[in-house]
Amino acid sequence: MKIIDITEALGEKFPLYYQEDFDNSGSQILFKDEQLKGVYVCLDVSLETVEDAVRNHCNLIISHHPLIFRPIKNIISDDVRSRIIVRLIESKTSLFSLHTNFDKFAYGYLSEFLGFGKGEVLLKKTLAGEEEIGLGSFVVLKSPLTLQSLLELTKNKLELDTVVYTGDPVHTIKTIAFLNGSGGSSVEKIIDLFNPDCILTGDIGYHHAKFAIDAGVALIDAGHFATEIIFKKLLAMHIEDIFIDRESTSIIISQLERNPFKIYQGANE
Repeated sequence: MKIIDITEALGEKFPLYYQEDFDNSGSQILFKDEQLKGVYVCLDVSLETVEDAVRNHCNLIISHHPLIFRPIKNIISDDVRSRIIVRLIESKTSLFSLHTNFDKFAYGYLSEFLGFGKGEVLLKKTLAGEEEIGLGSFVVLKSPLTLQSLLELTKNKLELDTVVYTGDPVHTIKTIAFLNGSGGSSVEKIIDLFNPDCILTGDIGYHHAKFAIDAGVALIDAGHFATEIIFKKLLAMHIEDIFIDRESTSIIISQLERNPFKIYQGANE
């Protein structure tokens, strides 16, 4: 099987026209006629993940976050992104990214992962001649729970050391909006559309929090990393489906990636 065979199959399964306008999903670096040796699945592309892919004899990396978002104006040896690109090219490792087009396909995965079911699409977009698609999910709980219980569940399921939140821990939660990744900028829009009891997302800013507090909506900032690292296994499953009735190929899920943020608890920790 050639590299182009799997990237075209992924493009058909997760159409690139589903992606957001700002996005750059799809082929980042492609040696399309090379024979596929192995697939390496990761959240982010770094020198560490590229070296791990090469070490595991994978010549195709499929990442969630694109390495290249904007046009590249130059390649400079001491620039970290340039070094990653050079390493990919010299090792003949292809890179294909599935970002917001995959998010829309898996819009309810975060809420399902936390045990609340798929729900309905949160931020909807209708494409001409296509079904309604979108990002995130809105769930009406079968049994209400307290914000504190939701915080505990989120912490445990997403394997977090701490959880940032706003609201009263004893507040009753009946409806939740879930949006993986950088959902802080959508807080006001979500409240206007659904007015949920709680929004669970990542990258929430100060003004987003103030708006939600004034609106009486609790927020849980579980972080960009924690709400998206869980997508790697789902992505690997869909890649495996493409290999059914084709030649066997190894699929490696990166085990190296860690949350870039740490918590400092003082000198006596």
